[in-house]
Amino acid sequence: MSFPSSARSFFLFTALIFFSVSGLFSLEFVIINKTDTPLFEVYAVPGDSKSWGYDKLPYDVILPGDYAVLDLDLNPDKPVNFRMVDEDGDLYLKYNVDISSRRKILISPEDHQVLSQDGLIRFTLVNKTGSVLRGLYISSENDEEWGDNLLNEYLLEAQEKILELQLSGNSSFYDIRLELAGESIVKKRVFISDRARVLLTLY
Repeated sequence: MSFPSSARSFFLFTALIFFSVSGLFSLEFVIINKTDTPLFEVYAVPGDSKSWGYDKLPYDVILPGDYAVLDLDLNPDKPVNFRMVDEDGDLYLKYNVDISSRRKILISPEDHQVLSQDGLIRFTLVNKTGSVLRGLYISSENDEEWGDNLLNEYLLEAQEKILELQLSGNSSFYDIRLELAGESIVKKRVFISDRARVLLTLY
């Protein structure tokens, strides 16, 4: 079935309007696997997305040292989160990648989301608030409950403390509530990964 040229022009014009309004463009990315394991799944979503969407590499594998070229519909003016899954189901994450002038994405061992056997991530908390922390609550951005005080009865002064946190689904963003003397401060969408250093400030 063929359409007259006027109809084809209308469809093309409509598509251009959609992408212009939505800010989405088909962008070509080169995903380079610098790890020592094959990558079976690739996800790429805007930095403020609440989910990872669908696998952008459904019928292919990126072998170690190899690469794949993908056309992704993204807004070049907004940061992007990338998530890769290897043959063992381990995750490789890159958050808030500036794609305004970057089309080559290198996945390295440093991007590996390392988990313990019990599904915990261990990170270092650094108190830079200038006050003594009397309570610390961390929950996934998707949870409605804060859970237990991670400091228990411990008071955290201007120092560091290694904490353990249960990995929450596919998200690495957490909300943090700080209990100081006489006030409570909430910080939204804080990225926490294994071996990370999380600096707590009043700003």
